[in-house]
Amino acid sequence: MEEIVPPRIRREPPARRDARIRKHLAQAKDYWLKAPLELAQGDVCQAGEEGWGTVAQLTKSVATLRSWEHYDHVAIQEAVTALISELPEQAEAIDQGLSAAERLHGNFYEVFMTAERAEIAMLQVRPLLEILWDLLPEEYTGGGSFAEWAASDSS
Repeated sequence: MEEIVPPRIRREPPARRDARIRKHLAQAKDYWLKAPLELAQGDVCQAGEEGWGTVAQLTKSVATLRSWEHYDHVAIQEAVTALISELPEQAEAIDQGLSAAERLHGNFYEVFMTAERAEIAMLQVRPLLEILWDLLPEEYTGGGSFAEWAASDSS
C-alpha cells in the first residue's frame, strides 16, 4: 500500500474560514448547475471544466473546514487522497470520482471527450460530490442531501 501524504495545514480565524467555506459552496453550486447547460449547448470542454470545478470547490470546502491547504491542484489531490484512507469503505467511489474529475479537467485543455463520455464522467463524479457533501456539518448543508442542495434555488 502506498504511503498517503497528509494534507498541509493552514490556520485562519474561524470567521474567515466560515466565509471561505460558504464561498466555495456557492461556487460549487454555480459550476454544477452550469454543467448540464453547457453539455446541452454542445460545449463539452466547458461542461467538463464545470464538473471539475464542482469537485475542486467542494474539496476546498472540506479542506477549509479541516484547515488543510488547497491552493493548488496537488493540494486538492492530497485532500481527496487523504479521504480515501479516512473512508476506506468509500475508497472506490472517491478514487473513481477523482479520476473522472481529472478527465473532465484534462478535456478542457486537450478536447478528447465526446458529449456521451463527458456525461458518463459527470455521473462518475457525483458519488464523490455526495461524499464530500456529507463531510460538511449541518450549518453548511442545512441538513439536506447533496441532491436537495443542487436542486434548490439558493446557495
